[in-house]
Amino acid sequence: MASKRLSPNGKIALLCMGHFLNDLHSAFLNTFIPVIIANLGISVARAGGLQALSGAIHIICQPFLGFLADRSSRPIPVIVGPFLAALGASLLPSSPSYGAALLFTGLWGLGSATFHPQGHGAVGLVSSPARLAFSISLFSVGGMLGGTLSPLYALTLSKWLGYRYLPLGALVPVTLLAIFTWRHLPRFNDDERPAGAFRFGDIGRGLVAVFGRIYPVWAISVTRDSAFQAVRFFLPLVVTASGGDLAEVGTVLFFMMATGTVSPLIGGRLSDAFGKERVLLVILLATPLCLVPAAFLSGFARYALFVAGTAFINASQPITAALGQEAAPEARSTASSIVMGLSWGIGGFIMAPLGYLADRTGLTTTLVVIGLLPLLSLPFLWRRTP
Repeated sequence: MASKRLSPNGKIALLCMGHFLNDLHSAFLNTFIPVIIANLGISVARAGGLQALSGAIHIICQPFLGFLADRSSRPIPVIVGPFLAALGASLLPSSPSYGAALLFTGLWGLGSATFHPQGHGAVGLVSSPARLAFSISLFSVGGMLGGTLSPLYALTLSKWLGYRYLPLGALVPVTLLAIFTWRHLPRFNDDERPAGAFRFGDIGRGLVAVFGRIYPVWAISVTRDSAFQAVRFFLPLVVTASGGDLAEVGTVLFFMMATGTVSPLIGGRLSDAFGKERVLLVILLATPLCLVPAAFLSGFARYALFVAGTAFINASQPITAALGQEAAPEARSTASSIVMGLSWGIGGFIMAPLGYLADRTGLTTTLVVIGLLPLLSLPFLWRRTP
């Protein structure tokens, strides 16, 4: 019996579900890190090496995996990615050695790095151009919901099954989705991609060519991701330095995640209606107006401005993703891997110099610098403006 093909909206919904399931395992390492440290008797520094490995995999592998995904419209990466992510993440708490923990972390990171380039690129293939940013925002929200629920999912699944059978439970939903995807979405569009053999030199030239067209959008994404990760990193320190406890930290971070889940939908819809560059300019100007005053205030006003500032930052994600794909429509997965994955990884590395700045000058000065980061994007945005 022939399989029933999905409508464009059905394809987008299926990709959103894949993003949800993939990112549903994103917090397993953070959730089980105390268990891993206790079981293996390792230091916090060595445990931090696991997180660093995951970040390095995203920076190094995503552009290459995006290039490979652009060679075919088959959904193999979006099927294999969540499976590897679920397998690696669910094996972490039962790691018999530090080497095994590195291996399982590598599987998780590789799975996530495999899924995201083609996932973002495929949304561009099946969405109408007039709704591209909004469609990408739906895809982003699927991942954010998965990431938000990830710690609760990890703890609930381990409570029901124990660490030994955790992989069996984690692999069930991703396997079912893989079967459904392969049956009902054999390819993302009706156009075959170049299927000829390629050399490693082709990858290098292809990445350079795509980067040459999208580097202004990539630069905007780097400053955006740096500001977001910095606020998320330093905000717990701000709360505790003001006399708050971990419950207060959790409350503020919850509202930050909640608003960050909704704001991409608003940003994507507005950019499709009024123009991507115009809406992005408003976001880049509004973000410092929230974050810089927050550095000098206290109490509810400070936290409200931090939450509003990060909501503006998240609202820009589908816009930059859409701009990157529009600049390289024949290499959507590659463009997405650079604009989303590579920029996020570099943003994480910027935490080290910002931490040094905080040690030397204090939190307030550092928060002001973080708040001003989006303004560095303006020259690159003006370069894109007709």
